[in-house]
Amino acid sequence: MDSSSEAILEFKQVDKRFDDKAVLSQLSFSLSAGMVVGLLGQNGAGKSTLMRAALGIFDIEAGEIITLGDPATKLSTEAKAKIGYVPQQPFGYEGFTVASALELHSSFYPQWDKALETDWLARFGLDSKQQVQKLSVGQRQSLALIMAMAYRPQLLILDEPVASLDPIVRRQFMGDLFELALESGSAVLFSSHITSDLERVASHVALIKQGELILFKEIDALREDVVLVQLADNQDLPEGLTVLNRNQQQVLVDNANQIDISGVVSSTALNLEQLFMELHR
Repeated sequence: MDSSSEAILEFKQVDKRFDDKAVLSQLSFSLSAGMVVGLLGQNGAGKSTLMRAALGIFDIEAGEIITLGDPATKLSTEAKAKIGYVPQQPFGYEGFTVASALELHSSFYPQWDKALETDWLARFGLDSKQQVQKLSVGQRQSLALIMAMAYRPQLLILDEPVASLDPIVRRQFMGDLFELALESGSAVLFSSHITSDLERVASHVALIKQGELILFKEIDALREDVVLVQLADNQDLPEGLTVLNRNQQQVLVDNANQIDISGVVSSTALNLEQLFMELHR
């Protein structure tokens, strides 16, 4: 999907601080319809802060965040009704059954897809008669995902959405997530430490290191552009490459498909997990 089309979510030179610590620094990228953007970074890199800022939960010190056409801190009621959000640790509805919690939650959304709710209850193995407070962590996460997605939001923000799901359910969900985004014309921003999930379903990857956006690329382009280069002693790096990280004569570079690097000792294409490790070496 061409990110130059009208943005559903846009970050422009965003700075965020907590006390004297910079959490986000000059961060810019945007999401448009059909984009599934995987947000990757170490703990403390700023991923959750970025998501909460997009929802207007956190103010920012500089820059601008536009969410569904509104400034993030001034979201209209109409815009809020088009956003789905699942935090790392959901959520309320203690004292409700699964069925009654869904009934109450769905009453706020005229576009609620009852068939999707029913299908995903079965897929996640949730008993509609069970008390919410008796659900396991993974079951609560599953219920939160249904609540966030069954009204087919235009923007879906998921903070570690599958961390508590078993591998089989996780794989099924991630595949459905991508299909739902395409069918509904939604934009999805999700964080995960599971790089295989990102590679499987993300159209783009946003890689954050210490609050800075290091890479934002289509995932197919990332595989072609980013390589690990081995230089000979005293050898200079070809001009035009963007250095992402350097460990003596091993250099992680971007734009490798646009520059002639035939003179280096070797160059190695990386999968997403290898790239992540090399970036933090």
